[in-house]
Amino acid sequence: MKTKAAFFGNTATTQNVYGQERIEQLNKLADFYPEVITNENFDEKAAELKDIEVIFSTWGMLALTPEQIELLPKLKAVFYSAGSVKFFARPFLEKGIKVTSAVAANAIPVAEFCLAQILLSCKRFFSNVSETRKDGKFRRDTTGKGVYGETIALIGVGEITRYLLMLLKPFNLKILAVSNHLAQHPEKAEALGIDEVVSIEDAFKRAYIVSNHLPNLDSNKNIINKKLLSSMRENATFINTGRGAQVDEGALVEVMNNRPDLTALLDVTEPEPPVEGSPLYTTPNIYLSTHIAGSLNDEVHRMADYMIEEFKRFDAGDELLYGIDLDLFDKLA
Repeated sequence: MKTKAAFFGNTATTQNVYGQERIEQLNKLADFYPEVITNENFDEKAAELKDIEVIFSTWGMLALTPEQIELLPKLKAVFYSAGSVKFFARPFLEKGIKVTSAVAANAIPVAEFCLAQILLSCKRFFSNVSETRKDGKFRRDTTGKGVYGETIALIGVGEITRYLLMLLKPFNLKILAVSNHLAQHPEKAEALGIDEVVSIEDAFKRAYIVSNHLPNLDSNKNIINKKLLSSMRENATFINTGRGAQVDEGALVEVMNNRPDLTALLDVTEPEPPVEGSPLYTTPNIYLSTHIAGSLNDEVHRMADYMIEEFKRFDAGDELLYGIDLDLFDKLA
């Protein structure tokens, strides 16, 4: 007998992430409830969901209360085709329901995006293009150190950083990392391809490119401050694909105005988007992108593929690869 399953979340987002091909694939693997369960119809449909054993979801997953989860007595697992499960997973985990996510899949495009920005920043691509356009002539004087032997700092070592480290291996770069955990386990850092685990202060002072990958924790709010940014090397670049709230953006604007040699590449801001009239839009050496580093368009199907394969392991009674451990939940991004 097929496992009883249902899609939970926003109907349009579910269709976008899974796509018709993958929905058809899942319908061959499991017996799906015929409608997507949303915040609007959960109470109405709850009595019909008592036999559901697994949930498939993505961005827009319902943050169910413990009382609502009680209405799903046979539920065994949630397969989340997106990244962080922080906003919804705890009540499920506390009831012994497995939660697994495609955070590893979502890390891939972010790491690829960061790799591209790191390599381009080593050449001072962004400043070079900006200055060339402004002057209307080639600016050979606006060039970077190059991608050979330079020092890169990665702030935080999670899924994205680990994949990025793999992508960086072919390049002759010295990799610094900021990680409290790896500071206690240098052998693990070495195995990942990290040359040195350093303090955040050393990272900003020594690296030519600093890329932020800190987890989304309250303790990291505004951790990247004026002192750190001011200490950056001449012509250095700061990349943020982490969270906007981790950067003191007022201090960032001040430092960037005082240090036109520096470059900031921001894919995230706080708030997002920045308020109308924010100097983040107009400071010449700050470059904004519209939170495009993560999974977009065709890339979102990778997340669904990861969870389909994870479900196959679950259905076969095999160990899950991407399951969330309640003991580590509070440390998750």
